[in-house]
Amino acid sequence: MSIFSWPTHGSYYLGLLEPEDLEICPYDPNHRMPASRLQYHLASCRKKNPKIAKKMANCKYNACHVVPIKRLKEHEANCVNRTAIDDGEQG
Repeated sequence: MSIFSWPTHGSYYLGLLEPEDLEICPYDPNHRMPASRLQYHLASCRKKNPKIAKKMANCKYNACHVVPIKRLKEHEANCVNRTAIDDGEQG
């Protein structure tokens, strides 16, 4: 069964919603999960991969953005969530 196949039960169609885009874990690129589960996965995977976690940092605009420490300033300068936060602080 494909990841995008939806199970059916009798005459009820259980896949009424569109499948979510899959996000890739920054700690292990083999891990893929729906965006709605990313935050939970990151917390779990961070604990399981402490050596990698020491080299990573969270974006201050979106905790689900985990990038290498060396690229954090660059990411935050260009983060898509930055304008929403900055606009809220000025208003």
